[in-house]
Amino acid sequence: MTDTRVLDGPIGVVGAGYIGHLFAQQFALAGYDVRAWSPGRSVDTLRDRLRQSVSTLVDIGAVERTTVDKVLTRVSTHDDLATALAPCAAVMESIVEDAQAKSACYRDIEAVIGADVLVWSSTSNFPMTRLAADMAHPERAIVVHPVQTQLIIFVEVVAGEKTSGATVTTTMRFCGDVDLRAVQVRKEIPGFLWNRVWFAMLREMLHLVDMGAVDPLELDSLVQTTLRAFVPVFGPLQMTDFIGHDTLRDISNALYPELATDRTASRTIEQHVADGRLGVKSGRGFYDDNGQRVADLTNKLCRIARQLDRDST
Repeated sequence: MTDTRVLDGPIGVVGAGYIGHLFAQQFALAGYDVRAWSPGRSVDTLRDRLRQSVSTLVDIGAVERTTVDKVLTRVSTHDDLATALAPCAAVMESIVEDAQAKSACYRDIEAVIGADVLVWSSTSNFPMTRLAADMAHPERAIVVHPVQTQLIIFVEVVAGEKTSGATVTTTMRFCGDVDLRAVQVRKEIPGFLWNRVWFAMLREMLHLVDMGAVDPLELDSLVQTTLRAFVPVFGPLQMTDFIGHDTLRDISNALYPELATDRTASRTIEQHVADGRLGVKSGRGFYDDNGQRVADLTNKLCRIARQLDRDST
């Protein structure tokens, strides 16, 4: 957090599920008061979830034990949207990933905040130009999409067609204020940056599973091992310099026609959903999960995310 606050006032959080929880935690850890409201009942358990997640940060040595109570003191939950947002300097919307629901939510938010209050969306896919089409003040609206595991690793900041330069500047400065690495996306495209890269890889991996070319757990292991071998040293684009761009061109021309071009979810995923194999939330997915395994993975993810944060400073 910087010595001088970028925003003078609390931060509103609308939607207190997993992503809203992560943002509330990030803002409160940086010293901002947070006022949370949810259209569902997720806000009812927010403080308990924050106690648990910040306690995990204590366990791995990321924060002091006194931080738990400090965070909980800074975060308040509210039953009424107007009460929650009236004093806020900015609002982070993190409700369900539905464009119509988000647009309707912005109309409700604008009805209870001042004209100079920023409106952020954590949407993982929808352009702000679409979401803000019916807003009275679309110039103050911008996407702040988190790329996260158990902590937010970085955020993608994406302006809409009517987003003002001042909104972009203030948002980028605020991200620095709350210790969030921010990448400004230069073109407003669905999925932004990371999700397009991530889902392209997932599409090919799931295609290989669908066609019976490999056991899914074995594929998971070899991808993890291979990425671990070079990603800590350089990114995939720098790796192409080692391959040689002429060689890359020739391989691309031969291989691209063979790669997955699926336009909908894979057969394997559709079958998992039909069978109730929803992943951690149901206890079964590609892996059979239990409470201890999930807790161990959570601790590992927190440690890695914390180390990434240190390495980037």
